[in-house]
Amino acid sequence: MVRRYAASVPQELMKRELGVQHWVHDLGWEEALLRLYSQPTINIEGLVGGYTGPGGKTVLPHRAVAKIDMRLVPDMTAADTLAKLRAHLRKQGFGDIEVNMSGGYDPTQTDPDSMLARGILATYRRLGYQPQVLPRSAGSWPGYRFTGAPLNLPALGFGLGHGTGAHAPDEYYLIDSTNPKVQGLDGAVASFVECLYSFA
Repeated sequence: MVRRYAASVPQELMKRELGVQHWVHDLGWEEALLRLYSQPTINIEGLVGGYTGPGGKTVLPHRAVAKIDMRLVPDMTAADTLAKLRAHLRKQGFGDIEVNMSGGYDPTQTDPDSMLARGILATYRRLGYQPQVLPRSAGSWPGYRFTGAPLNLPALGFGLGHGTGAHAPDEYYLIDSTNPKVQGLDGAVASFVECLYSFA
C-alpha cells in the first residue's frame, strides 16, 4: 500500500502541503512513509517549569510539567505503553516523576478486504474518484471501540469533500465548491447516501 501511494503521489506536492523542505532524518519519500505508517512516536506537546515572570528569581523550580502524546501502532496497547514509560523513567533514575494518563486508547486497524472497505472503495470509484488506500492514519481516532474485542468489526472513515487543519485554529471544511472535481458539503452528504447503497 505504501509503495503504491509513494509511486502515485508526488512527494513535492506533500512537502508543499505540509510546509516542509525535507522528511525526518532526510529519509527518502517511501522510507519516510513506511516510518510514518508503521512506527510509534512520542511527541512533547508542552513544557512548563520554573519562574517565568518579570525580573530574576534565583531559586530552583519545585515543579515542572511535561505533556506528551504517543502514537501507537498494532501490537501495542495503551496500558502496556504507559507501564513501559513508567519503567523507563524509573530505570533512568526518575521514579519519583508522577505520570498521569489523561486520555488515549489502543491502535486500530481494519482489513482492506473487509465488506466495509470494499463498499467504501466501490462508492469512491462509482463517484469518479480513484481512492488511495493506506495501512493506517497517522492521526488518531477511537476506532478500537469497534475493531477491538468484543465487537471485532471493521471501522473506517469515509466522505467526499475537502477540509484540512484538523485541531488547528485555521481548520476548515469546504461548504461550497466552484471546482467540479472537489465536492462541497452537499456532495459530501450525498456521498454518504451512495455509500449506504453500496453496503445494501
